[in-house]
Amino acid sequence: MNLENLPLARLRFELKALEAVDVSPYKGDMLRMALLWWLSDFWCPQPQRCRNGCRRPDVCMFGRLCEPLVDPAWSPQTRRLIGDTPPPAYAVWDMQDRRTHFTPDDAWSFEVTLIGELALRQIPAIIAAVQQGAESGMGRVRARSSVQRVVALVWSAAGQWAEHTLTAAEKVDQGESLLWQSYRVEEITLNILQAVRWAEQWTVPVQTLRIDYLSPVKLKERGQWVEIPEFSAVARALTRRLRILSEVFGDREWPHTEYGPLLDLAEIVRLEHHETHWLDYTRHSKQSGTYLVEGFVGPAWYTAEDFRPLLPVLWLGQWLHIGKSYVIGNGRYRLQIDA
Repeated sequence: MNLENLPLARLRFELKALEAVDVSPYKGDMLRMALLWWLSDFWCPQPQRCRNGCRRPDVCMFGRLCEPLVDPAWSPQTRRLIGDTPPPAYAVWDMQDRRTHFTPDDAWSFEVTLIGELALRQIPAIIAAVQQGAESGMGRVRARSSVQRVVALVWSAAGQWAEHTLTAAEKVDQGESLLWQSYRVEEITLNILQAVRWAEQWTVPVQTLRIDYLSPVKLKERGQWVEIPEFSAVARALTRRLRILSEVFGDREWPHTEYGPLLDLAEIVRLEHHETHWLDYTRHSKQSGTYLVEGFVGPAWYTAEDFRPLLPVLWLGQWLHIGKSYVIGNGRYRLQIDA
């Protein structure tokens, strides 16, 4: 299974607001734009930062991870899926923090999923960029914060999530400084092998499954937007995402011999009941003005003869997101399986 060569890392940034500020209830877009700005400032080798796309993605770390170019060596199938815009090596998650006002010293946090070995090797630079950028302010409102702690969320051998602290603020003289703790990339990596081990805890067929769609999922099937969370549409979207990511940030495309049988199983999964609804909110962009971010959210219940072959990729996909606007946190879901 060549998804073994697509490592992930879940980083949670814990911050403290430095001043009173009003913010959007949906913070993913603010976080994405801030992250892009901070990383371009940190990495861009040009005398003046690139405003309309990276001019040297062959050598610039920002270009390689945030705005990669289409590689002619990629398979024709992957190039058709990607089009002209390969995905970045990250996705942000605002933790569903819907507060619209921060006061000084308010604690808040967000999560970043990093994708691929190159991105994981850049964790110190990414944390440094966030630290520097948060203090200068993010978004149109220039919300200023200080990073208090950064942890990697690690799936432990005991079968539960654990926190591995990467850096934490400590008082130094009259201020604070982030002090690093030692870690190895291998210690904080998530991959399909861990997903398989997670799925192996079920030794009898898993016949019922609940998926909570936490943020808007917008999928297109045969030219139409999907309004009902049919499992087959969700599975195809996740498969496309993994195929693309394995080609762009892994070692090659996830082969059809592996994902094809999973899609066959997905076709016979039954949607028993759902309580999803359509959610939309307004996003502002300098390039395209104001437009709606939308999709279905809420819980859905599914049945099948046995979900176990599908569980590893479903587990991994929880932190990769699916559908449109996945980078800003849309398409996030959570699996619920009764023991």
